[in-house]
Amino acid sequence: MAKDRLAEVLARYEAVIGLEIHTEITASATKMFCGCPVAFGGEPNTRVCPVCLGLPGALPVPNQAAIEWTVLAGLATDCDIALASQFHRKQYFYPDMPKDYQISQYDLPFCSGGSLEIEVGDEGGYRTTVGITRIHLEEDTGKMVHVGGSEGRIAGATHSLVDFNRAGTPLMELVTEPDIRTPEEARCFARKLRSIWLALGISDCNMEEGSMRVDANVSIRPRGATELGVKSEVKNMNSFKALHDAVAYEIVRQADVLDGGGRVVQETRHWDAGARRTSGLRSKEEAHDYRYFPEPDMVPFAFDPEWVDSLACRLPELPDARRDRYIAAFGLPKHDAALLSAEYAQACFFEEAVEIAGADRAKQIANWMLGELAARLNADGAEIADTRIRPPMIAEIVALVEDGAISGKQAKDVFAEMAETGDAPGAIVEAAGMKQVSDTAAIEAVAAAVLEANPNEVASYRAGKSGLIGFFVGAVMREMRGQGNPQVVNDVLRRMLEG
Repeated sequence: MAKDRLAEVLARYEAVIGLEIHTEITASATKMFCGCPVAFGGEPNTRVCPVCLGLPGALPVPNQAAIEWTVLAGLATDCDIALASQFHRKQYFYPDMPKDYQISQYDLPFCSGGSLEIEVGDEGGYRTTVGITRIHLEEDTGKMVHVGGSEGRIAGATHSLVDFNRAGTPLMELVTEPDIRTPEEARCFARKLRSIWLALGISDCNMEEGSMRVDANVSIRPRGATELGVKSEVKNMNSFKALHDAVAYEIVRQADVLDGGGRVVQETRHWDAGARRTSGLRSKEEAHDYRYFPEPDMVPFAFDPEWVDSLACRLPELPDARRDRYIAAFGLPKHDAALLSAEYAQACFFEEAVEIAGADRAKQIANWMLGELAARLNADGAEIADTRIRPPMIAEIVALVEDGAISGKQAKDVFAEMAETGDAPGAIVEAAGMKQVSDTAAIEAVAAAVLEANPNEVASYRAGKSGLIGFFVGAVMREMRGQGNPQVVNDVLRRMLEG
C-alpha cells in the first residue's frame, strides 16, 4: 500500500479503528476450566479431556490464576476492576469449538473503562490516548487446519482437520474504544500492549504461534462527519507489520467503494499477507446473534477490595516507568531508552550488562545492543534469548574498548567472532594476539625510529603539511603490527613532531 495513496485517502476520510486483542495466558500451567496442560505444539488432540472436549456430564472449574492475571492486566491499563462478575455462554457453531458454545463474558467483564497512552513516531511525533472498553476472560477455541487451502483458508482446501489441544486455553480479550485513527496508531497500540503483557509475565505473546492475535474493526467517514461508517472486521494478522498493512489496505478499499458510488457492507474479512489484500469471509455477527446467557454450571464471582489491592502490589515496573528510569539514571536518549525498555527480555539483558560494567558505561552498552546486537538478531530472525551473546560478554567488550585494550574496529571483529562461537571477548582477543599497546614509553620508542627514518616527511610536517600525521600514524601502526592504541599513537607523534 503506497504511503501517498493512504495519505490522499486520509486527507478526505477519517478512519475509525477499534482493536480486539486476544492473548493466551501462557503463564498458566493449565487450561481455563480443566487440568489439561497449556503448551504450544505437540501431537494433535493429545492435551484434551472430557471438560475441554465438551463431553456430556463434564463440569468446568474456573482457573483462579488466570482470573488473577486478567485482573493484573486491568490494573496495568488503568481499568476499573469489577467486584461482581460472571461467565456467560456464547452460542455459535464452528468445528473448532467442541461444545458448540464458548464460555466467555458478556455484560459483566472482570475489567472495564481503562486507557493506554501511546506515542506515535520518534522525536517530533505525538501522543494520543486510546480508551479500553473491557478486558474479559474466556476459553480459546481449537485450531483448524485447511489442507490444500491458501493462507490457512478453507477456500481451495481438499479437507479440513481439527486440533483441540488449544481448546480451553485461558484467553484474555481486550477491546478498545474506536479511538484509533491511523494504521500506525494501531501498530503502536498493539506493540505497547504486548510490552506490558510481557512485563507482567502473562503470556509469551508470540504472534506467529497465535498466543497473541489482533483483529481490527475498520470503518471510514468523510472528514468532519460524526456518524460512524459501516465497519469491517479484519482477521489473520500475525505480526505488527501485517496489522499496519491490513488496516491501511482496508481503509483504501472502503474509500474506493464509496468513491465508486458503492456501499460498504458489514462483514468479516481475511488478510492475505501474500497477496497483500483483504477478502470477504462472512457477514459480521452482532452480539444478539450469539444468544448470550449466564453460564449455568458456575456461580457468579464476588471479590473483596482487599483481594484487588493485594494483586496491585504484584504489579512490576512497567515499560514507560522503565524508560523514564533509563533516561534519568543512565542519561540515555529517549529513543534509545524506549527501545531498550519495550521488550522485557531485552531490558533484563541491558540491566544485567550495566550491573556488571557499571552505570557510567550504560550508554556504550546501549550502543552495542541497539547497533551490532540488534543487527545480528534481525539478520538471523532471532530473539535476544536465542543468541550466544550474553550480558557479561557485552560488558566485557565495552570494558576492552574503554580501557584501550582493543580499538573500536577490532571490537567489531571480536563481536562477530563471539556471536559465532560464544567465546568470551577476552579469550578471543588473547587468542588472536590483538590486544592494543597503550604504554606511552613503548610507543615513543617506535615513533622515534619512524621519525628518524623519514627526515624529509618530518621537515614537511613542521613546514605546515599537517596532513602527514596520517603517514606517521600508519607507519607506527605497521611497525607495531596494528597493536598500537591509535589515539595514544596519534598523541605521541603530535607531541614529538611539534615539541
